[in-house]
Amino acid sequence: MPEGERDRETGKDAVNEGARTGYWVDRTVPVAPSQRTDTLTPAARSERMSRIHGKNTQPEMTVRRLVHSLGYRYRLHRANLPGKPDLVFSKRRKVIFVHGCFWHRHSDSNCKLARLPKSRLEFWSAKLESNRLRDLENHKKLTEDGWRVLVLWECELRDISKLAENIRSFLEDEHSQGH
Repeated sequence: MPEGERDRETGKDAVNEGARTGYWVDRTVPVAPSQRTDTLTPAARSERMSRIHGKNTQPEMTVRRLVHSLGYRYRLHRANLPGKPDLVFSKRRKVIFVHGCFWHRHSDSNCKLARLPKSRLEFWSAKLESNRLRDLENHKKLTEDGWRVLVLWECELRDISKLAENIRSFLEDEHSQGH
């Protein structure tokens, strides 16, 4: 859109509005859903993605509070263990990973949080698959070293009582392998 041209819906200067908000959408041209791309500028997308962290996430904090309320004590993110598990129970030789369904490719067909993005599909498929393979390798190394591994998925945090029972049975059972 040329400088100064007004958006038909809002009446705002489309170019300046895009610069102000970080959204660059020309609403005057219809686009099929299959052809839509990222509506954020590269700088705005970079800013948004930089806010995503690998530890102390909301799902992890929920699990930590729950485990603490169950009376278990743990260490966090031990760097000397493969994959830096989220919760480490050294005396029990057990670890818990709290995985985001999107980032770690939750394979449950009912999980709505694990959907692939619609844009840059090739990039995201490769990145998320490498995350999944790295997770499998870390779990294998931990198991070979005598650790038992439990993976908790972000979508499982909706049912806290079931989650508490899973955690309790994993930590109390001498032979549990998690899932």
